[in-house]
Amino acid sequence: MNNTPEGYIQRLVEISQQKIDCLKSILSLTTAQAEAINEEGMDGLSKLIDEKQIKIDEINSLDEKFNECFTALKQKLGINSLDEAGRLGIKGAKELQELVSEIMVFLREISEIEKKNKEKANGLLNELGAKIREIREGRRVSSAYSPSASLSPPSYFIDKKK
Repeated sequence: MNNTPEGYIQRLVEISQQKIDCLKSILSLTTAQAEAINEEGMDGLSKLIDEKQIKIDEINSLDEKFNECFTALKQKLGINSLDEAGRLGIKGAKELQELVSEIMVFLREISEIEKKNKEKANGLLNELGAKIREIREGRRVSSAYSPSASLSPPSYFIDKKK
């Protein structure tokens, strides 16, 4: 990696572009989750969640690299924010700021869909819980009207001694 401010900025741009690609995948997976929840297709939901976790792990790794590189840039330039780098006129800083803004848009969009998915999933869980309670109540009522095998059979033997 080039240890000039421009080199750091270029590396931060590359990392940010990779993060945007991951976020696009997460957005797609999150939208697919919404469809799976709507269709009550819980089988596919687990696979989507696993795929999404892989992308989240990738993003966590990219975030660590971004933080390391950005920390080095801040130390080299003696700055505290990306805005300051832009004001210094460093090549690529404006592009990086735009990418960070784009990342924030994706994060908000994903967050909104996730919130809706959570509400739908909670609704399905509540419905499922109600159905399970109905089944249990039905079993209880049914068992009240049918003889239980655990009851002792009537005694047919009579004591004939007298």
